[in-house]
Amino acid sequence: MSLIRFELRKLLLNKKTLLLLLCLFVLYSVVGLTSTMFLIGSNDSYRSYEELAAYWEGPFDSEKAAEAEKIYQEISTRYGTDARMIARSVKDQPEIILAVNYHAYAERVEEYWNGTPPESAEEPYGISLLQGRIAELESHGKQDSSDYRELSAALKRLEELGEPEFVGALLWENLFNNWGEHMMQFLLFVPLTFVIAPVFAVERSSGMDNLILSARNGRRKIVTAKLLSVLAASTVVAALYLAATFLFGFLPHGSFHGWDVAIQSIPTYARSMFPWKVWQLAAVGAAWLVFTGAVYSLIICLISSRMKSQMGTAGVSLAILFVNVGLAAMGDAVTQRLGALVDFGLANVTLMKEVFGGYKGFNIFGMYVSYPIMAVFVLGVVSTLAVLWVYRGKRSRTVQSM
Repeated sequence: MSLIRFELRKLLLNKKTLLLLLCLFVLYSVVGLTSTMFLIGSNDSYRSYEELAAYWEGPFDSEKAAEAEKIYQEISTRYGTDARMIARSVKDQPEIILAVNYHAYAERVEEYWNGTPPESAEEPYGISLLQGRIAELESHGKQDSSDYRELSAALKRLEELGEPEFVGALLWENLFNNWGEHMMQFLLFVPLTFVIAPVFAVERSSGMDNLILSARNGRRKIVTAKLLSVLAASTVVAALYLAATFLFGFLPHGSFHGWDVAIQSIPTYARSMFPWKVWQLAAVGAAWLVFTGAVYSLIICLISSRMKSQMGTAGVSLAILFVNVGLAAMGDAVTQRLGALVDFGLANVTLMKEVFGGYKGFNIFGMYVSYPIMAVFVLGVVSTLAVLWVYRGKRSRTVQSM
């Protein structure tokens, strides 16, 4: 335990890092506060929205949809069709925000029944589309194919979930945006990179690691203490982000409305095939950020153990974090060929909306494995290999006794 405390003091419990953590907590708190302000404006506006939404909540209503469509057309003529632009422009007009949100909800209901266009590159979604695909396979006698089993399972799950309902859960929607968008990676994973990068690189740059690893505590104990301190540090940084964005996202309005509704009521998760409530998704999302932060930290450890420069370690780590953003930007022709690299690249697999926002799966030796399970497996293998390579690499840095 003394070794772990010593490594924690070097990595986390020093004045420089503690000051950084304090600044990060302030930044994360500001993000939580301002994101709700941009979403709905003042507390009075949110209260009015919540009261108005109470009369609109529930199953799809064609009359409300027609009313919302009329308001939406008027607003889109003035502000354009971009939902975020509209939200920023009318954030102090709760009745208009409600109509725009109900219009978007009506579109999601339409997708639930009719699905995406047949030519779409997205995963098949929608009752009618799935039924059509299944009927086509049946007409060709492919009832035993993996595609048939996958589509049938997706159709069954979609029917069990049922048509999504409208809920005015703006604050939860905002929280999941803070936790599941690329902005999170810049706010959480980039600072985490600079916190973890010195773990091996500083000692390696001075040559002190040769002596430290040959000390009486032994190479294995010292490396283990460093790895455990890294996991503790990554958990602390992730917990700061989660706590600050959660507390200061809800604190101004003092409401947890929508915590017990199905996640399909949240726009980003309308196509999710997981039968979870909003609070369950929040718990899973928090655990996912802690888990992926730990895996990324172990990758940084491996890089740090091979480099003599702290900034070089940070640069390589950030390149690995964001490399699949560049691959995805090259278009469908590239992503379809390099699908696995994009899916399991850190810039995608760390986003809860990518992992839990749909029902993507992979055919592994004839078995259909869902994206979250495959992601846990892949990240588990990567972290295990990173740890083994760290131990192996440090063996050669030990001074051999004569």
